[in-house]
Amino acid sequence: MENVTQKRTPGEWRELFSSQEFEEAYEYGGDDLGAVYQTQGTDFALWAPTAERAELLLYRAGSAEEGAAEPFDRTEAVRTEKGVFRVHKNGDLSGVYYTWLVTADGQTRETADPYAKAAGVNGQRSMVIDLKKAEPEGWDKDQEKLPKAPAPVVWEVHVGDFSHDPQSGVSEENRGKYKAFSEKDTCLDGNTGNPTCMSWLKWLGVTHVQILPMYDYGSVDETGKKLQYNWGYDPMNYFVPEGSYATDPYHGEVRVRECREMIQALHRAGIRVIMDVVYNHTFSIDSVFQKTVPYYFYRQEADGSFSDGSACGNDTASERRMYRRYMIDCICYWVKEYHVDGFRFDLMGLHDTETMNEIRAALDCLPGGKEILMYGEPWTAGKTAIQPGYEQALKCNAALLSDRIGFFNDDIRDSIKGSVFEVKETGFVNGAKGLETQIRSSVLGFCDGMGGYQPSSAHQSVSYVSAHDNYTLWDKLVHTLTDSMEPDFGAYNEVALAQNRLAAGIYFTCLGITFLQAGEEAARTKYGDDNSYRSAAKVNQLDWTRMHEYRDLAEFYRGLILLRKSFPAWRQRSLEVLDQISFVDAPEGCVAFIIRTGAEPEAAAESVLTDNVAPWQELFIIYNANKEAVEFRLPGGKGSDPEQEPSENYFALEGKWQLLTDGTRFKIKEDTKLEQIKELEGSVWAEPVSITILGR
Repeated sequence: MENVTQKRTPGEWRELFSSQEFEEAYEYGGDDLGAVYQTQGTDFALWAPTAERAELLLYRAGSAEEGAAEPFDRTEAVRTEKGVFRVHKNGDLSGVYYTWLVTADGQTRETADPYAKAAGVNGQRSMVIDLKKAEPEGWDKDQEKLPKAPAPVVWEVHVGDFSHDPQSGVSEENRGKYKAFSEKDTCLDGNTGNPTCMSWLKWLGVTHVQILPMYDYGSVDETGKKLQYNWGYDPMNYFVPEGSYATDPYHGEVRVRECREMIQALHRAGIRVIMDVVYNHTFSIDSVFQKTVPYYFYRQEADGSFSDGSACGNDTASERRMYRRYMIDCICYWVKEYHVDGFRFDLMGLHDTETMNEIRAALDCLPGGKEILMYGEPWTAGKTAIQPGYEQALKCNAALLSDRIGFFNDDIRDSIKGSVFEVKETGFVNGAKGLETQIRSSVLGFCDGMGGYQPSSAHQSVSYVSAHDNYTLWDKLVHTLTDSMEPDFGAYNEVALAQNRLAAGIYFTCLGITFLQAGEEAARTKYGDDNSYRSAAKVNQLDWTRMHEYRDLAEFYRGLILLRKSFPAWRQRSLEVLDQISFVDAPEGCVAFIIRTGAEPEAAAESVLTDNVAPWQELFIIYNANKEAVEFRLPGGKGSDPEQEPSENYFALEGKWQLLTDGTRFKIKEDTKLEQIKELEGSVWAEPVSITILGR
């Protein structure tokens, strides 16, 4: 095709990169981009088809501040097939830093390697790494003892938030670091009965931990010279762990090893790890992408300006083959080299459905890949200039996605507690009327199509009420209980506690993946800060003293998690599970239903966590948002009126109902004996603002 190395206007680049001719001429399928290390020599390869020339620079340190302002070696690269520039260097280069000097679009700029696997401080220079030497002890057996994946209960946390608090029980040098996850038996005030950090997670019982961005991001100075905090949605080096979480950000192998140690510690606790990934934009337009192949990796408007559907000014172009390829390579790398068990995609709605499905297919081809979770935000921050012919991975396009690509269900979230965009707007649990239909659809994960979209799997819907974005659940509830714009978020509030328990009870008993923000289980507050992405660590950190002040609430969440893991219906992906749910007539302000296992008693018994937890074949669940108690007749069994129940809706089971929770405390624990659980027949009173759950 025509000479692609000549200078062009942004609009002309847009036209060239959108052409089928360019994609076919320069799509590269090799697996050797980046620095491929061997003890006897390293091969460097950079995809830069529009570059006139490229030069490899080698450095003895990762930054100029360390006394390595100038390279000790410069080598002209050879242009080869598909626009890939190559250099081979003899000798053992492990620990050597490097950059590329690329001349493209009339400019010569120094850049890190887009495929770098390690980097120096602040990610400006890439590093050659022997990944084998950066493995923690026992890494090859890391995933062997993980239990079979249960119904997912995902706990979302920021690496720093986990242990910043001086009361976290973590040693001072490891607070806010990857290594905090490796510390054992941490507790509050030296009391082992008050677990913190990893001890808390094991006590709580979650199945997965989703970690806010842990790839190398640009919004925090890794040198530590400034006291900074950020969530990390500012990608720089996608294949490299973030250095500010490492005990030594200057030596690239340290962050690699310590990130792996964090994942290993979670795996040893039987907890899987989900990585929060941000492929929809970069930290700035002055990125490794723009420096190597100007304009290719970003979407542009017709006038050549950068598209801004991410509200960050630089939407990436997943529909272009080599960026799609980049996303797939990166995702698979984190699975292979870091044993990541799942991915959460930031602003997934900016990506095209073909790319998302290809990522899913690539994961499925890996060993154990079909157990890897994959879900994302099915929305954008604005309109994006996606290439014609591609569909965005929005909620309305759920049917175009693989049935094993999930999405955060904001319909469930807002129906339960009110809109995240209107601070005083209420939902079902905190005073809004007429939301019973939406809550019934929430129970079904909106698989009934009532949301204007059609999930093709019961696990496509991620049910939740709070995440790192917007107000914490506690802060939202407290806001809606007063007209004041400055409520006392730190005060004990019994009304908010009841609403919190009901909110949790609802989304924990919906079909789909269950997701909660770290600390939600203990009334986490950010004192009204609804966008704390760069607020002080003190605002964002888990307050471990408060976590134990609200231990009763956490116990309630623990009961929900145990129930969730022990009841087979919530593990089912097929939409046939909808046939196992029957709604019961209920007054205004209430929703009631029966959910059945869909399994024979023997199969149900196999789902039991311990010999002491009952293998219930069906649950009767009542949400009561009213301020008064409501009486419900128990379906089936001795003492009920058969004329008042549609018999085809229920199993014809004998026996009484066991009261698992009356909305304040759970009666089921690992050590619960069946005879200790209160049995009822005839009717049950659903307490005000509560969830009542019975099993038989």
